[in-house]
Amino acid sequence: MRRALSAAILTMIFLLPKEDIRSIEKPSETQGSTVEVSLGPVIKVMEGGIFPYMFHSANGTLVVQGTFERSPSSEKPEPSEFGGIPHTVRSMDRGQTWQVWSPQPGQGEGPTINNSPVQFKDGSLLIFHWIAEFKRDGLAIGKRWKSTDDWRTVTGPEDTRVEVPDGVGGGIGDNGLPYSTMWFHRSILELSNGDLIAGCYGWFKEDKTPSEYEPRMNRFRCFLVRSKDRGLNWKYVSTIAVDPMVGQEGFNESALMRLSQGKHKGRLICIMRVGRKNPLHQAHSDDDGNSWSAPRTLNLVGVDPDLIEMKNGVLVSSFGHKPDCNNDGNFLAFSLDQGDNWSQIVRLSSESEITGAYTTVREISPGTLFVVYEVRDGTYDSPSRRILGRKVWVTLRK
Repeated sequence: MRRALSAAILTMIFLLPKEDIRSIEKPSETQGSTVEVSLGPVIKVMEGGIFPYMFHSANGTLVVQGTFERSPSSEKPEPSEFGGIPHTVRSMDRGQTWQVWSPQPGQGEGPTINNSPVQFKDGSLLIFHWIAEFKRDGLAIGKRWKSTDDWRTVTGPEDTRVEVPDGVGGGIGDNGLPYSTMWFHRSILELSNGDLIAGCYGWFKEDKTPSEYEPRMNRFRCFLVRSKDRGLNWKYVSTIAVDPMVGQEGFNESALMRLSQGKHKGRLICIMRVGRKNPLHQAHSDDDGNSWSAPRTLNLVGVDPDLIEMKNGVLVSSFGHKPDCNNDGNFLAFSLDQGDNWSQIVRLSSESEITGAYTTVREISPGTLFVVYEVRDGTYDSPSRRILGRKVWVTLRK
């Protein structure tokens, strides 16, 4: 384990049956509490897919989208295209079985998500495209889809407008491909007044420091945008984190959530990637994202964290280490004090499995998580790859 993890109390649990439950101990800063964690059997969600993202509806439907490799000869659907074809599956039985979902004729490849759809009280969904393309400096155009039947069918897309005065395109991604975009990543939340907020990342005019391993890719920043009309028009609110000296890439791949209980009820917490080999960072806001604490380094090393609050108040983050990091794999981390400490960590995949390190997690019933991650056979670039899922039972002991 890298030095950044040395302060963590790390318990590895490998492929345990439900009956094999282990308590992960932590001293007094969690007020004497522990969580007991057991892992269910592995379920194949999607053969051939990577980069999973997941939605859990109020009715219990699970939707997972992964990416298949696009043929070099196939037509690109948009200028900033990362070489993948979205592939979507749905489950109506809490992740036991999965059915392929396809868009209707005339909808192309349908929605491509790096974020979770927003579901309103009437059950309707808004699904936002993973990127918005800059048409000029300060203005990006995205896409919005709608569903009223738990993603059985979708309508759209409609264009959305995102105004980020200092935002620019014309960049290069970590795959060496051109991107003229900003990314809507992981989290779109509804505020009490009906406004939507979204965690994003991209480049501003002043972001010109090269990344460590791809000098053509400038270091990113994470920022927040807000919409007063259900996502048709967005405006820049604040920068969550930026520092050209942090990590290999700057701040990107953010996960944003709002605490629903406890002494910090209403607080926004944002966890962010800063590199392939670097610790994750965390910032918080107590004023609906208008201002943010300075980002702090966590004792979790990895990429693309997901972040949820369980019904019992425990916070859960899923994340992975890429193979170029020591002890690569897929993990869950737990916080029993509203994100102040991430001290309880569980391994999901065995040490012999190669991972792309992309994961996602949802609570499907009180105390039961469903977590999804990817594995690859032999090498990171292997064409033999799949998306797996499993239930995780979590019990808070005080």
